[in-house]
Amino acid sequence: MRTIAIINQKGGCGKTTTAINLASQLAAQGRRTLLIDMDPQSHCAAGLGVPESRIEMDIGDAMLAVGPSGVDAPRLLWRVARNLDLAPSRTKLAGLEASRGGLADLLDREKRLAAVVSQFKHEYDVVCVDCPPTIGLLTYNALACADLVLIPVETSYFALQGATKQVSTVRTLSRRLGVQLPVWILPTIHEAQSPVAEDLLGELQRRFKDRVAPVVIRRDLKLREAASFGQPVREYAPDSAGTADHATLAKWLGELLVGPLDAGADTGEADVTVPPVTARFLAEKSPDRAADKQSVECIEAKAAPNRAEDVARRAQEFLRRVALGKAGTGVQPFAPVTALTPEGQAAEAPVPMVMPTGALRLVEAEVKPVTAPGTARLLGARETNQGVLFVQPLVSGQVISIAGSFNNWSATSHVMKRNVALGVHELCLRLPPGRFVYRLVIDGQWTADPYNNECEPNPFGGTNSVCRVGEGAVVQSA
Repeated sequence: MRTIAIINQKGGCGKTTTAINLASQLAAQGRRTLLIDMDPQSHCAAGLGVPESRIEMDIGDAMLAVGPSGVDAPRLLWRVARNLDLAPSRTKLAGLEASRGGLADLLDREKRLAAVVSQFKHEYDVVCVDCPPTIGLLTYNALACADLVLIPVETSYFALQGATKQVSTVRTLSRRLGVQLPVWILPTIHEAQSPVAEDLLGELQRRFKDRVAPVVIRRDLKLREAASFGQPVREYAPDSAGTADHATLAKWLGELLVGPLDAGADTGEADVTVPPVTARFLAEKSPDRAADKQSVECIEAKAAPNRAEDVARRAQEFLRRVALGKAGTGVQPFAPVTALTPEGQAAEAPVPMVMPTGALRLVEAEVKPVTAPGTARLLGARETNQGVLFVQPLVSGQVISIAGSFNNWSATSHVMKRNVALGVHELCLRLPPGRFVYRLVIDGQWTADPYNNECEPNPFGGTNSVCRVGEGAVVQSA
């Protein structure tokens, strides 16, 4: 049995997505696989359709209970697919590391997960451990029982900056535990059509050389959709890029785990001989990113720039009409609600922002913004003396609504009006002064506003757009 620890302190790098879909592909290839969720957010359970309310025993309980009598496996493990079991977590796992949480007081506190895993050494071929985005006793336990460490790194500037530190941190912790673990960087959420992402991928490969996995996980909307429906992507979208990439990753790791594991040089930038399995994958690796880029360039070349300029011109005309107070038909009165104050809290008592029932099943929509110069500043959300004006290009979709903290995240209460003459969807809302977060619902799919540069991550792995009222310049009426 071999154990893979999937680690990264940076959120949004695809760590849990990698854990779920790698485990699913390993199981599909005939390997008896156990997925252990060491993240208190319990996203593995959510991503595999396991309701937290029905979990009787989590991995934290098992770590405290392990002993001569063993762990109650039927209560701990969930069979989520053929050859694939899940040892879930719950939010209370976060307290396990505290001084009175129970784990810190044990003499073998760094070996408790290894003791749990050893109980199943004859039951599984591979164990995948999804680690929390922090460095503490939970991560220590994952490293103490690991044979290999996989670090998912998004091909973006900030992720690249933190990759070296992450590798150094893992190796420092490994030395403290008295082990030397092979560490591999896995490029994730990669956009082959982006020259910047391609350059960052090249820099990642230059900096870490042979310790970069010969597989690139491309950005694929199906990965998020699959998680929202509680399925691995191979079940939700068998023909998707996410399925193909994780299948290739599982094949490479499966062959790598069969032989001896080379820990490589103990530095942030590995300089070791390429293992034969990796060398072969490098020679055969897919997809052809050059071809992907060429296809995108052809599509962009065929786009008519005068169409974008026309949308920009008509949006400018619409804003001028609003400034003159002639766009009253798009204005909807705002009824004050106690929860609609800055930071999403009521004046009398705090009201936490919550997503509506079924929010985990909302998926991101791909919206390609208009690229004409100056268009970005005309579209999106801006404050006027009539209220907050939301404008989106007509080509974005058939029906667009605004859902946010100001309407309890309703996808139907504030539908934007189609203005065919101006080529836009438009809606003006009177909102009280404060800070609000919102998303667009485009033909039933949820997405952040592509024309609003101010955004923040939400608890569901997506992005919310931010709107501030009473803090910026207002388009005044004549």
